[in-house]
Amino acid sequence: MMLGGLLLYLGSRHLNDKEAKWWALGFVVNGLSLFVFALNTPDSWELPRNMLNPLALGASSVFFLIGFWKFGQQPIRIWLLVLLMAFPVTSIIAWEVLWPNARFRVLCTATGYVVFLLALQQALTSPVRSEYARTYQRLRWGVIIYLLVYVWSYVSIAEILPTSARQSLDYHRAIFSLSSLLFMLTLAVGCLALKFASLAARNSDLAMRDWLTDLLNRRGYFAAVESQPTSHRGSHNSNYLLAIDIDHFKNINDAEGHAAGDQVLQQFAQLLKTFEGDNRIVSRMGGEKFLVTLFHTTEADALQLAEDIRQQAEKNVVRLPNQKTIRFTISIGVHQVSQPEKIEQALAQADEALYTAKRNGRNQVVLQ
Repeated sequence: MMLGGLLLYLGSRHLNDKEAKWWALGFVVNGLSLFVFALNTPDSWELPRNMLNPLALGASSVFFLIGFWKFGQQPIRIWLLVLLMAFPVTSIIAWEVLWPNARFRVLCTATGYVVFLLALQQALTSPVRSEYARTYQRLRWGVIIYLLVYVWSYVSIAEILPTSARQSLDYHRAIFSLSSLLFMLTLAVGCLALKFASLAARNSDLAMRDWLTDLLNRRGYFAAVESQPTSHRGSHNSNYLLAIDIDHFKNINDAEGHAAGDQVLQQFAQLLKTFEGDNRIVSRMGGEKFLVTLFHTTEADALQLAEDIRQQAEKNVVRLPNQKTIRFTISIGVHQVSQPEKIEQALAQADEALYTAKRNGRNQVVLQ
């Protein structure tokens, strides 16, 4: 429950981290169920305790799954959540109220928890980022081990094991209590590790992106190129660089101020984002210079894309808060990347094509 409070604190510090709040609720409610389970109560309290324990266990399972689904950007499966709550509700109504039977009530609740563990194992199979893979793997192993211990702990109650293999109830309680505690600690540490990993990944992403335009910056661009498949980076005569520069951008800053210049950069970046695709990387390389990288394309398609960007920029109108408008043009240098060429050499060639376009009068596309 204390670890749940820590996760709740982390979730409150980062308002978009809703999964931390779901995990925190799961730990708090699960701690409540274990507390009630171990509590010695008068006979008059036995019925409320027998009702509260399975309900809390089912609710914690729901909260945990929602948290992991949200963290892994997976869809919320409402039917599964309803099923998880159906087990404890059925155990109370059928085996506590209508036909009192402690064994069936416990087995019905335990079956629901087995379904939860299987669903949790499935939710941990596909980490949304590579940074989470190791923690996901360790949590999966923890779920598998606990699932085996959990099933073993209850098969004796169901009288499935041969008589010679059955152990005393106190023996099962000791193993079950210890394994439950270790599993909850493992799950809590895993959730905390995932939260810190997500914060580190978020900071890494911010370092890779330009704060003004939200495009990849120079560092992010090189990382994105390196992450491309080798067939993309090394394919012969099929990759192109489009070096783009806003014409007379200094005049815009001098005449209208840097705030207006920033607005021009932001609006042009939004325009470039409309040309993004699976085989394209759009980035801001610094100042008023942008870069579009095309993989597996033809010269005709690269030139057509460059011309489309140029025309769209020419038609674009930036409206300032003071009701003034700004129009601008761009120059584009296109370079075909050859197989032996390093990325730095290719960027230099694309820059040279861009400077040729500027020397020739700007507002044009030049292939080099």
